[in-house]
Amino acid sequence: MAQRPWNARFETILRQGLPSLDKDKAPAVDVPLEAYGLDSMSLIGIVVALESAYCVSLAGQVAVPVRTLTAGHLWGIVSAALQPAWDADRQSPAGSATRGQTPWIMA
Repeated sequence: MAQRPWNARFETILRQGLPSLDKDKAPAVDVPLEAYGLDSMSLIGIVVALESAYCVSLAGQVAVPVRTLTAGHLWGIVSAALQPAWDADRQSPAGSATRGQTPWIMA
């Protein structure tokens, strides 16, 4: 079994949405969450709770079918949403600046 890369908050949210997850065991990184009782409705609840807890938007990010989605997949999606958009503030080729400043430029 692979090591769990997520934090306790993520695992708590998963536990709340996975009715068949044993209270004494953590979800495996690579086991489909369907094995723990995940269905499409519980996935919606988990995604809403993750968005609220981590202040991110996961809209359109969970594209893996429910039957094959793993905790590792889901944590990867959340982790990616938490990463800063390092080049979101770069100048466009036409020379117009996009929103904000890049984090590594000191003003």
